Amino acid sequence: MLIEILCDKFLDHGRPRGRIPVHSGLNVVLGSDSGSNSIGKSTFLMIIDFIFGGTDYIDRLTDVQTEVGVHTIFFTFAFENGLYHFGRSTGEYNKVYRCNSDYDILEGKDLSLDDYTEFLSREYKLNLPGLTLRNAIGRFIRVYKRETLDEEHPLHQAKQETAKVAIEGLLKILDLYSGIAEQSKIAKDAKDRYATFRNAQKYQYIPFVRNQTEFNNNEKRLVELAFQAEDLVRKSSGGLLDLDSVQAEQLSLLQNSLSNYKRQRSRLISQLRAIRTDKELGQKKFKRNYEALQRFFPNVDLLRIDAIEEFHKQLAGILKDEFSEAEDNLRATVDLIDTEMTTIETNIAKIGAVTDLSKAVLEQYASIDKELKTLRAANDNCVETEKLTETAKAYEESLNNLVREQISFMQQAINAEMVIINNAIYDGKKTAPSLLISDASHYSFFTPRDGGTGSQYKGLVVFDLAMLNITNLPLLVHDSVMLKHIADEAIERILLLYSKTPKQVFIAMDKEGSYTEEAQKIMEKTKILQLSIGEGALFGRTWNDI
Repeated sequence: MLIEILCDKFLDHGRPRGRIPVHSGLNVVLGSDSGSNSIGKSTFLMIIDFIFGGTDYIDRLTDVQTEVGVHTIFFTFAFENGLYHFGRSTGEYNKVYRCNSDYDILEGKDLSLDDYTEFLSREYKLNLPGLTLRNAIGRFIRVYKRETLDEEHPLHQAKQETAKVAIEGLLKILDLYSGIAEQSKIAKDAKDRYATFRNAQKYQYIPFVRNQTEFNNNEKRLVELAFQAEDLVRKSSGGLLDLDSVQAEQLSLLQNSLSNYKRQRSRLISQLRAIRTDKELGQKKFKRNYEALQRFFPNVDLLRIDAIEEFHKQLAGILKDEFSEAEDNLRATVDLIDTEMTTIETNIAKIGAVTDLSKAVLEQYASIDKELKTLRAANDNCVETEKLTETAKAYEESLNNLVREQISFMQQAINAEMVIINNAIYDGKKTAPSLLISDASHYSFFTPRDGGTGSQYKGLVVFDLAMLNITNLPLLVHDSVMLKHIADEAIERILLLYSKTPKQVFIAMDKEGSYTEEAQKIMEKTKILQLSIGEGALFGRTWNDI
């Protein structure tokens, strides 16, 4: 527990206040009998929050930061393993210094704020599933300018926090949340699977049906397609029996490619033959025809024809190399086509189907089988969607049942403890406050048949004491702004209850003389700090005077 606080800015009439010891039970910050304000009572309580990892001392008390400047709060905790000395600066408030017993800062031993609060969580046994130190204690540090003074919403840690989160926070403090967290993950996973499946249908990544009518129509069409497929198999002498739509389509494409290659090969062979014929043309062939030509045309000019033939021979010589190159290219192309045809024929053989099936039959079979698979997948996906829906609903219902059970148990435990505490304050003569949690997202807090301001704030105190008693919560912090509304007789009993707890309660009080004699004795006995106007204020001065 926290046992000591020190700050060199804490002054009392010009003198350092030194180390301020704190203890188990009640710790009172006492103001003046005149009820002077702005002397540091609430500020000191906000510093308690700062020691336990809060930031409201920085964020909300800007006047203190301006007037006092950067300062360091030093403090010591006593746990089972010994004493732990720390310091936290208002400048570098996101880290915590490790110190020795003289509060000299140990170099290189700093802790991040998260590591520091995790350390406190472990030591206070608050390292429960889903719970952080601030989530646990922040709700029960009720100081002016913090958002925890709403007497009708005691579960809330901040105004913007939803009731659902506040209720979950309470379940975590009572260690009733681990089962809910596990079931919540199961329910979320089921919802996510359903959502993913529905989105796949929405964006047409998978086949789906829109309604029951479409589902029924698909079933009818599936029967028709199955009959068509069987009929096609019969007509093709069973050659399609071992084919699915993909294989049939592949066969169709392969046979189509094979036909194309065969046509190309025929054209190339024709071109190759023509080139070879042209290469074989020569002068000798023309010479054999000269005699016949002269016999039919005795006056023909053979010398001129011979000259022309000579020109042709020269031209043939020029083209010879080109013919040879063209022949080589055509031969190479034919060889490539032969290779491709061999590959295609091998692939056709691998499929293991009858290769003499017509392309039309294969395409028809592929179309039927493809439609069969699409419609069957769409209907199967419809059935799967219904299964996922039912599963998600079932898991959600299981989660809701578990939440209701845990909430009911928590509500009964808190209300029962509040009755005990309220009876200790009023000897059983006044109705106890009641926490009513209607569901996981709504709650109300009230005192039956008593809606007065004093009763509401008393209810807040009773609720906090109940939580202190039945959880590992290590402390309460109650400002005078909530205690001053409660009747004097009740305050005496409340102070007594504060004093008897083995944990720690920090409160601010003023106008000591206005309370009962017994209440005054308790306050004097448990006082850790006396503050007054002017130089008796927490920082040795007030800054609101003109």
